[in-house]
Amino acid sequence: MLTRRKPSLPPDAAAFYATRRGALTADLLADKALPLFPNPMGRRVLGLGFAAPILERWPQVENARWAGTARFDTQITRAPAVGSDGSWRRRDCVTGSNALPFDDLSLDIVVMMHGLELASQTALLRATWKAMTDDGHLVLIVPNRSGIWAHRDSTPFGYGSPFSSSQLDTLLARGLFRTEYATGALWLPPPALRLSRSAARTMDRVAGLCGRIVAGRALAGVHVVIARKNLYAGLPPLQAEARAASIPRQVVETSPS
Repeated sequence: MLTRRKPSLPPDAAAFYATRRGALTADLLADKALPLFPNPMGRRVLGLGFAAPILERWPQVENARWAGTARFDTQITRAPAVGSDGSWRRRDCVTGSNALPFDDLSLDIVVMMHGLELASQTALLRATWKAMTDDGHLVLIVPNRSGIWAHRDSTPFGYGSPFSSSQLDTLLARGLFRTEYATGALWLPPPALRLSRSAARTMDRVAGLCGRIVAGRALAGVHVVIARKNLYAGLPPLQAEARAASIPRQVVETSPS
């Protein structure tokens, strides 16, 4: 049987999140992810990939020292996330996925959504690692390989390379990150986005509670991961202490007269 190969790039993400279904998707993500986000007070925050929908629902980001978004040059978006009030959303740029236009150690919080599954993963994590401060936080929102959302191309999460929890942990470890906290979100299937906002939120909470009891994160639509830089992962292991060598006695002793 012939199967249709899914393209590696999603349709216009901005157009999807401008619809009612897209707005409800972002609301369900925010309900689960935002309570886990680090405090942005006085810190520099970057939304990488297409993270504007989740950042727009994060009220505390207005207290950040600097905040903006960066989209990959391979992504299709009809318009940047521009706020009509001249807020942080105007700080939008387009970048390659293997080199970020930011100084080393310049970013405190990086929120990556619609990014890791669509890019060269090792190069992107390395570029992100270099741009983050040593005590920075990486927030990842990526499609779950065993979830329904990764297998339906009606949303941007149905494109690119999804991850199982073990694959994601291994990839982060190779990128010199360590997972600090991980959970799942978007427990309802995409067709449930036709429900009302209140009904969808209630059913998503119930489905999440039941899903975690039955299968942990395996049934979630996406992974939500908080990771930190592993500063010592690249250091060579300490050498074992050498044994004392047998050295001939070098002291000349005189016999008593």
